[in-house]
Amino acid sequence: MNEPSLKALEDLKGKESIVKIFCDLISFDTRSDPLSKNVPSTMGQLRLGASLVNTLRTLGFDAKQEPNGVIYCRVPASKEAQKAPSLALLAHMDTAPDASGAGVTPYLVEKYSGGGIVLKNGLVLDEKICKELGSHLGEDIIVTGGDTLLGGDDKAGVAVLMQLLHDLSLNPEIPHPELCVIFTVDEEIGNSADLVDLAKVNCTYGVTVDGCERGELDLATFNAYAALVEIKGRSVHTGTAYKVMQNACELACRFMNLLPQNEKPENTCGLEGFFHVHRMTAETALAKISLIVRDFDEEGMQKRLKVLQDIAVFMNRECGYDAVSVTTKHQYSNLSKALKEHPLIVDLCRKAYENAGLCANEISVRGGTDGSNLSQRGLPCPNIFTGSLNCHGPYECLPVPSLLKAYETVRALIELSAEVCHES
Repeated sequence: MNEPSLKALEDLKGKESIVKIFCDLISFDTRSDPLSKNVPSTMGQLRLGASLVNTLRTLGFDAKQEPNGVIYCRVPASKEAQKAPSLALLAHMDTAPDASGAGVTPYLVEKYSGGGIVLKNGLVLDEKICKELGSHLGEDIIVTGGDTLLGGDDKAGVAVLMQLLHDLSLNPEIPHPELCVIFTVDEEIGNSADLVDLAKVNCTYGVTVDGCERGELDLATFNAYAALVEIKGRSVHTGTAYKVMQNACELACRFMNLLPQNEKPENTCGLEGFFHVHRMTAETALAKISLIVRDFDEEGMQKRLKVLQDIAVFMNRECGYDAVSVTTKHQYSNLSKALKEHPLIVDLCRKAYENAGLCANEISVRGGTDGSNLSQRGLPCPNIFTGSLNCHGPYECLPVPSLLKAYETVRALIELSAEVCHES
């Protein structure tokens, strides 16, 4: 019962083409690297992109991968929709740096019966780890072997769009406006939207297809910053360290303890923001702490950034020299304001959910999408679900009906978009 099976997945791949597309995609290691100076940050993204472009050209589409890794695929409008506003569809190729994306081996749990799923390496996936599992009783669920992430964020979104393009190549009369399908890179490290050339996209509005539970429609995201704290210690021989040494390892712990302890991801929910330390290196002479800072409200974000600077000032006063420095980098902005100024794409999404047999669950997502910054740059982009759950780690899973329903929703969206007339 709830036994992960390779054979069951192979059988399903023969029945559902989108499942086969997804499994082919996750065979590429596209984990992004926040420490890399390259663009894109890893070669795996270029390799996957080259494979996608080859497939798209075989299907007859005008597709190109730019040197920065971003793919643009242009699809002419169907005959009756040539006056409809153009629509951008986006998904990202990279996976999160939080867990390995190499050698991903997916398995299928058939007709999930509730309770725990014992992964091949012994980890147990259950409702304590993934609270949404109880909503997927009786469904087929793709899981990991427990040693890697799955890659549903966002290769499930890429699979949805590749399935759509395959169907449009077979039947170009499916109603749709002019489309620009974009596959981005380095979304997980906050760089993707800056790499997208909106002149090449040249669309009126768009949607991202990226993560989250079936039925969710993301109309707001966090504001996001990255922060790097550098701590210079004073290293001397331990035999003469009295009143002289300043151990950067100890100072790093001190800095983290001065952060608001109730404002961590594991202690916050809903519209609450947080500070998250995700990497630290430390020696006596030098320590570095990498954080992400999140808040739905811009004023709240500025207060959070000030907290970091205030801690640095306080610790430098304690140390008697400039031991601590903080640098911050904007990653993305809350897309809600831009969407309120462009309600048409939101209305189209709501109707698409309805046509796909779903009631849209409109949420403020505790994360971000490519649409966060693209919306700020003038391309309003709400986010459509893919069904991926527990992303960024070995407990990630993907209920197959959710993936199929994501495709239905995007298909409904392009058909509805074909009916829109340009404003005179």
